Amino acid sequence: MKAVWSFWSKPYRAYYHRAWNSEVTHLLSWALSVAEASRHYPMTCLYTDSAGAELLVDQLKLPFRRVDLALDALDSEDDVEWWVLGKLSAYAAQTEPFVHLDSDVILWKPLPPDVTQAAVFAQNPERFDLDDQSLYRVDAFMRGIVEGQGWAPPQWTDYAARRTNRAICCGILGGQDTAMLTHYAELAMEVVRHPANRPIFPTLGVRDNILVEQYFLAAYLDCHARHAPAGEAARVGFLFPSSNDAFDARESERVGYTHLIGDAKANPQIAARLADRVRRDHPQLYERCMAAAAG
Repeated sequence: MKAVWSFWSKPYRAYYHRAWNSEVTHLLSWALSVAEASRHYPMTCLYTDSAGAELLVDQLKLPFRRVDLALDALDSEDDVEWWVLGKLSAYAAQTEPFVHLDSDVILWKPLPPDVTQAAVFAQNPERFDLDDQSLYRVDAFMRGIVEGQGWAPPQWTDYAARRTNRAICCGILGGQDTAMLTHYAELAMEVVRHPANRPIFPTLGVRDNILVEQYFLAAYLDCHARHAPAGEAARVGFLFPSSNDAFDARESERVGYTHLIGDAKANPQIAARLADRVRRDHPQLYERCMAAAAG
């Protein structure tokens, strides 16, 4: 199994760099993510654009075995607030078993075989309150699509119509069935790029990246499971059985998994611990991160 990362630099520079405590914290997270995972999965691959390669490969010299500049091909008309297009492009490009890691995910141990042998696997399923429109804005999104005469895949419209409140956290995503993951990723990108949808998104106020990636993934897999012949539904594996387990310190330590999700990226104490860890375990990488951030 190969380990894959993706970095579309335009959205990072334009918007979501603000999620991190500092630029050096962002770089140190990249360094630790790649350095640790490469010990378990030596075939490391980066999908990025030219600016991303200059930073992560030329300056940081992260140990990628393969670098693909496929994200240079993202259309100049693509809305850079849709940062998920970088991840979806990487998912769609895979033709052999893989695990995609977010740059804020650190694998201290290899993933368990019972997880990686699944057709599709991810970090954990997550339940949410449909009445809470702060994270998964299902109702607002579908209302915008319907009122604006937009388009959504049938897997999505059926799932939303049944008021299903389950998504899938994609801190890691991968599996053995790359054709299924490619089809899912291509449909998800079509949601973002469909000509009927583009005029709708500005009226919604935000770009619902995790809805397109994580809610639609759950919808897609649910549809596959319900329509597959008896006994032929693809097995879906999870590193953790729930969000509560994923963020339980004892469970995370047991499986050797860290995800600097949400506000953890901006936490100064966590940033200091991250810096100490990279300085101690990967001193050359640490120095390169400091130099790149200063430059």
